[in-house]
Amino acid sequence: FAGYYWKIIRTNGDGSIRLIYNGETSNATGNQTSINNTAYQYNTRFPDPTYVGYMYGEDFEVQTSSEATYIDINALTKYYFADSYTFDEETKTFKLSENIIESGKTYSEMNSLGENGFKKYPYSCQATTKDATCQFILKINSYVSERIVKAQYIAYSSTSLEATRKDTTSSNIKAQLDNWYQTNIIGKSDSQGSLVTNYIVDGTFCNDRSFASNNTGNGFSLVPETLYAGYKRLYSDANKTATLKCTNNNDKFSTTASRGNAKLTYPVALITADEVALAGGKHDMKNQDYYLRTNSYYFTMSPSYFYSGRAYAHVYYVRSAGELNPWTFVTVPSGARAVINLRSDTLISQGDGSIKNPYILTLA
Repeated sequence: FAGYYWKIIRTNGDGSIRLIYNGETSNATGNQTSINNTAYQYNTRFPDPTYVGYMYGEDFEVQTSSEATYIDINALTKYYFADSYTFDEETKTFKLSENIIESGKTYSEMNSLGENGFKKYPYSCQATTKDATCQFILKINSYVSERIVKAQYIAYSSTSLEATRKDTTSSNIKAQLDNWYQTNIIGKSDSQGSLVTNYIVDGTFCNDRSFASNNTGNGFSLVPETLYAGYKRLYSDANKTATLKCTNNNDKFSTTASRGNAKLTYPVALITADEVALAGGKHDMKNQDYYLRTNSYYFTMSPSYFYSGRAYAHVYYVRSAGELNPWTFVTVPSGARAVINLRSDTLISQGDGSIKNPYILTLA
């Protein structure tokens, strides 16, 4: 279809057919099954739960969090510490200032200095140079071990849950999919001269940002961590239960209001973690046989959690051996596989759906 190979995910409730991109050849594997290898978010300026959003809003200000157990420390690395910091309003970044320790020190070395350690120099950029800029400042309150401290985040972060969900800004991966659709689908015709966009209908693509029942976070603060519903139902619950329902209308991404939030420019998005789970994808379990395994990594659009211990947002992705995994940072590059929906009255003119003889489609 449209000059590309696709795999059928499911039949939607209205009879339309959901497809996922699978490359330019029938035997494509690995990165060839994605339109691009990209980060879910390239906006790495600020650590924030906001960035699990397929789209999001940015209403940020400098804030100091409550205390967190911070674990993203390399025991042997010599970091710099200071008694104060500055914030650049233009770049929205932080920097150590005033009295900075003379040379880098490990966290253990800083702890051994007693009164001249964290009490005197509590601020860190988690950097190995004095003049580094950073996304947030750590204010060290107490030392736990060479890899763990109790600290507060000083960060340029979201002011409210409502602000994060205004959906005014596209995620990087959405922008990549939109560009691909505009270049490779818009204006293209099939062999009968019909525009391929005539086959495609709007659908509901679920970026489920609803909270897990055991969540303690609020979806916009860096502390405590925020657990999303998909994390609980597909990972932490003893009895895993996938769903095709989308709780919040604001998370139902669509091009029309009848289908959802009408925030999409084009009717294309990503597969959900629940759709992967229903097909055979499980956490930490290789599945060499199910049809969504590609021998490469690719993103879903399902949030999993925001982890306070490292100040990072995570979404689900599928690993190379088919495992469904909730632990990828939104800034780590992975595959983007376009998902579209075909009209329910689309006809099969040729083929049997096998890899050697795929379906060829025509309009009714």
